Amino acid sequence: MADTQRTRAAILALFADNVTGQISAQDLRDFVVTLMNSEFAYEGDFRSQPATAQLTAEGGRGWKIYSQVVDSNISFGNILYMTISGTWKNADVISNPKNCLLAAAMSNITSGDSGILLRRGLIFKSAYSGIFSGFLGQPVYLASVAGGSISVTITTSVKIIGVVENEANGIYRFEPDWSVVGS
Repeated sequence: MADTQRTRAAILALFADNVTGQISAQDLRDFVVTLMNSEFAYEGDFRSQPATAQLTAEGGRGWKIYSQVVDSNISFGNILYMTISGTWKNADVISNPKNCLLAAAMSNITSGDSGILLRRGLIFKSAYSGIFSGFLGQPVYLASVAGGSISVTITTSVKIIGVVENEANGIYRFEPDWSVVGS
């Protein structure tokens, strides 16, 4: 039987009082499917990282954090760092701390507003295809010039934030937590 998304009312009615033990395994699968959001649209999403084939349009897939306030105007794909006050600003290797919490903007966000940030996963930005050409499997660095930008070439300071996974489409795996810092 196919898994079916149900309304909240239908789920609550089903689980209201299971004194007769009539909740089936299929009912439980329907419950899980109902709770899953679009991030978990593919088999294996609960236990594995997203794959490049799952990104068919610009955006990101992976661990997202919501309602994050930014301190400056942010563009989609910018790399941000968390300030002491808990807001986010454009990051660059030279200006901000070497070991800070990083995330990537999933949309354009105006200063003072909140938005969705990617903490770890895949980023697809077609403008990166030209930058990534010839760099498949190579590191992606936090740039030391324009705040929030990335590079595939080493500059004065180095912070690896990911790896190129699909150079033709401009997709890279954003993994700032394991990143290497050097000078």
